[in-house]
Amino acid sequence: MKILPSFPRVPAQPVVGPAATVSGVVSMAATSDGVDLGSGEIEKEWTVLVWANGKANGADRLAPSVLRELETAGSNDSMDIVAQLGRKQRIYDKVTKDWSGVRRYHVERNETPYSSGKELSKWFLPPYTSGIVSPVVEDLGDADMGSAASFADFLKWGMKEYPAKHYAVVVYGEGGGMVGTSNDETSGHGLTPADVQKSFADAKESTGRSVDLVAFDSSYGAGIETAHQLKDVADVMVGSQAPVRLGSLQLDMVMKDLQTELATKGSVSPEQLAKWFVFETRTNSGPMAALVNPTLSAIDLKKIDAVKVAYGRLADELSDVLAEKPKSQDALRMAISDTQNYAENQSSGDFYGDYRDLGHFAKNLQRDVRLGDAVHEAAETLLEATRASIIDEAHVGLTVSNSTGLSGYLPLDAGFDLHQSWKAPTGFDPLHGYQSTTVGGSTQWAEVLKSVAVEKKGDARLRKLGLGDTGIVRTNKVLNTLKKLGSWAFAGTAKVGSYQAYKFARGKQPGNYFGIPVKAGVPLAVVGGARDAFLGAKQIVKSVGDDTLTNKKAAVIDGSLATLGGLAVGTAAAAYLLRGAAFLTQPAGIVAVAAPIAKIGYGIYEAKQAQSAAKDRALASTPSERLAQLETNSLKTTFVSPVLRWLAELGPGDLD
Repeated sequence: MKILPSFPRVPAQPVVGPAATVSGVVSMAATSDGVDLGSGEIEKEWTVLVWANGKANGADRLAPSVLRELETAGSNDSMDIVAQLGRKQRIYDKVTKDWSGVRRYHVERNETPYSSGKELSKWFLPPYTSGIVSPVVEDLGDADMGSAASFADFLKWGMKEYPAKHYAVVVYGEGGGMVGTSNDETSGHGLTPADVQKSFADAKESTGRSVDLVAFDSSYGAGIETAHQLKDVADVMVGSQAPVRLGSLQLDMVMKDLQTELATKGSVSPEQLAKWFVFETRTNSGPMAALVNPTLSAIDLKKIDAVKVAYGRLADELSDVLAEKPKSQDALRMAISDTQNYAENQSSGDFYGDYRDLGHFAKNLQRDVRLGDAVHEAAETLLEATRASIIDEAHVGLTVSNSTGLSGYLPLDAGFDLHQSWKAPTGFDPLHGYQSTTVGGSTQWAEVLKSVAVEKKGDARLRKLGLGDTGIVRTNKVLNTLKKLGSWAFAGTAKVGSYQAYKFARGKQPGNYFGIPVKAGVPLAVVGGARDAFLGAKQIVKSVGDDTLTNKKAAVIDGSLATLGGLAVGTAAAAYLLRGAAFLTQPAGIVAVAAPIAKIGYGIYEAKQAQSAAKDRALASTPSERLAQLETNSLKTTFVSPVLRWLAELGPGDLD
């Protein structure tokens, strides 16, 4: 583990306004830390430009929290933080008084920020845009947050108005790796890696200034396809191999770290800033840590070309082996299948499951003797190049335990992916634009992957029946709906039990439930109650015996409430059937209704308290203290309640 130096926390310095507004007279505070460029312009050490796009898939709730996080540090004599925040208009804005559109800010320090608990609440409870104290520099109406021209304009503005020795760009928004980021639902546009490259190049041509670090606060950002596209326009890239949710990057902590470093050392390199991003992900604690951002990588873009060359050579060697030994296809497919992937459910059955860790892939290739020495040597070269390109990386949780820092597009069904809409879109690419990337377009990887690709068995069967792509998609949608109904039916006894318990709690007679008559429904309620009680008791026993669990109390209480609810449902239904115990139906029904409500309420309350406490401890501690705590808890696990998992999954979805 790489240990970062510990520095004392220091208070932020007074905010200095944009350099472009200073004409003739320069404040002493500004000249003490900045460089006078002449004609009144002050060049600070860093300017951080944050592109916060809340115009897609519920991010209108979350994007304003990015600005409030930045305000825990704010701009000072050594650094400026500027942001462009966009929100899609929602019907509820009229009630909550939230604004919509796009605004630019010069971020100032908030001396009285929301408490950690209140900030967590703002992820879900309106008004979402309250608590922002920074001045609006420009109101851009409903500007397109998915436009490369708009992005470039923001960069030019920030670089000209707030000159600095170094520039960091943070891109927050819905992400999909090589297919792009920053989706704007209003315009239907998004920023592809090529768009980001062009925007950076345009900004440099206009201002003469380059981007030192780019951080993607979005899903699947740490891919070789994105990194290689940006190698000539930025020095360092920060991104996650996995999906990110809710608060994602710890921007408040990173900005405070940057300020502390600048106050202590006077300067911070792009590589050191990138390490702080990773460090804050590694030491992030609380029950939501592994859910929010399980991986983060800092990648040296100056070394990414060597990775691409090694990756291309590996494709060449695999192509030769596949031509000479057709049976080696099984070996390659097995290596790909066994490689760390980042699908939501750890299944490679969807497009995002096709992003796999390159280091782990290289190791898997080396283990298979069927592929031969040439492939093994090429895999070792790729592994060495990948390691050299990773400045630092962090991965949190068992589901991402084989991560090494850099991903690549490695599908098992290359060329067979189908569109997911009921009506076939125009120009759908089953390779999702891979061959348009600088990696896919200049290596043999597309051909190698297609040569071992196998269509999903279900799709192949439907195709044999004469269905085309659109017919297969529609059939799959129907089958998936039936599958969900089947899953619902499997757990349906619990639902029947909850319904009948609700009737009993109100002193009513049981009723038919979606066509299930009372004669069958009440006995099913007994079964459903027993099922819930068993699962709750099982959770209690497992939690009590798990010495690695950091929040054992929460797990036991959650399981106890589930057990209580199940027993109450079963008791109410059994009492009704026994007649002689009918007096128990209503009180048992009341408990059966109250227990799951209490379970949900406790889950939200406990998670909020635990996460708030963890955040408060982080804000009050030094980096070395957080690292020591991390090492103490390195073998610990955290119980995450079902309601918390559900809340964490609210927000940005698929781009492609």
